[in-house]
Amino acid sequence: MKVVIVDAFDRGNRGDAALLSVAVQQVQEAFPGAHVLVAAFEDPAKWPEFEGVRNIGSVRRYVGEETAGRAARVARKAAVLGLGAVAALPGGGRLASGLAALLPQEMRNEIRAVMSADLVLSVGGGHLNARPDLPSDLNIAFLLLPLWLAQRVGVPTVLGPQSFGPFPRRRQRWMVRRVVGRAVVAVAREDISVARLAEAGVTEPTVRRGVDSAFAFHSRSRRPWRRELGVPGDARLVLVTARRHLAGRQQEAYEEAMAGAVRRVLNDGGHVVLVPQVTCAFQDDDDRPVNARIAARVGPHPALHVLDDAGIDHHDVHALYGTADFILGTRFHSVIFGLTSGVPCAAVEYDHKTRGIMADLGLQEWVVRMSDAQGAVVADLLDRLLLSGDDYSKRLRAVLPAYTAQAGDFVSVLRAAVPR
Repeated sequence: MKVVIVDAFDRGNRGDAALLSVAVQQVQEAFPGAHVLVAAFEDPAKWPEFEGVRNIGSVRRYVGEETAGRAARVARKAAVLGLGAVAALPGGGRLASGLAALLPQEMRNEIRAVMSADLVLSVGGGHLNARPDLPSDLNIAFLLLPLWLAQRVGVPTVLGPQSFGPFPRRRQRWMVRRVVGRAVVAVAREDISVARLAEAGVTEPTVRRGVDSAFAFHSRSRRPWRRELGVPGDARLVLVTARRHLAGRQQEAYEEAMAGAVRRVLNDGGHVVLVPQVTCAFQDDDDRPVNARIAARVGPHPALHVLDDAGIDHHDVHALYGTADFILGTRFHSVIFGLTSGVPCAAVEYDHKTRGIMADLGLQEWVVRMSDAQGAVVADLLDRLLLSGDDYSKRLRAVLPAYTAQAGDFVSVLRAAVPR
């Protein structure tokens, strides 16, 4: 049996790397002995494998390669979109598979892999969303392309637990309806994604409510982070993640609010670690410059630790969150990593997945919108968190076991997707 996992991103995003790790494990559990391939947003020449599974690269990576010139990127996109149009013709699936021989190797590898698979799985995450512009139209098209090509030759497709939408343009909703609507199942990880798929015309039985796969992730790392950082075992340790997301003055206000929260902890005798959850070169999605600016606002302090290591993998960073007493997270998978380690967390929301998943757990009071993160808002939220640690931990012990068990249920979804 051959299973191809598509839409995987970059391991520099530790949350996405954890989702891919879980996807690989769950596919192998569902189909022992299956031949598994990953079509990732990573150059296969540099990253030939992920946790023992071959990475074949992807059309999406190749057409968006930022080192290529603009003319080359346009030509690549046009060629692949033309192939997709051929596949839409009656009987065009097999013709498209043959025409793939004319494309560069990386694109050819993914196209032929998905069209010869027994199952194609779109890995969980938060990638299938859009703004009302042409780049978003193209992004939706290239994310859905491997699923579309597989469907055109009768290969079953599944979309793992993820967030969907918004899809503000009619053509975006049409593409989603055409491809996601033809999947065996599409798992939404919060209620608002179910609603946004319904707006695009995709509903039950295709759509199923599920749980973010990161709740099923287990770190293999036993790295002694407190010792490495020089944090005493009895010292309060708060981990903080931040990101670039807002425009201009709003981003500055957010960073000052985060700095204010850090100051509160330090002034109270605690230690703070600014953690780079994401360090991706693509579109400069790197948390380290933001962390550096926050640290500069705080000023030098012996209990402020700023990690600047892009080589920390998803296993090590998960182990780091488990050493904390509290977490203030903007990157939501840093919050999930903390929650699964039993650590009380407050979240700064930049996407609907944050509030939706925290509401599932009855923790919505610990969320503040990123656009509202100004002045003392974040520091006050963190102050409340520090005073509520025991009650918060009790809540986690009550709700997390059943919730994380649901993340494991995706194995049965995979088994049911493939006709025997």
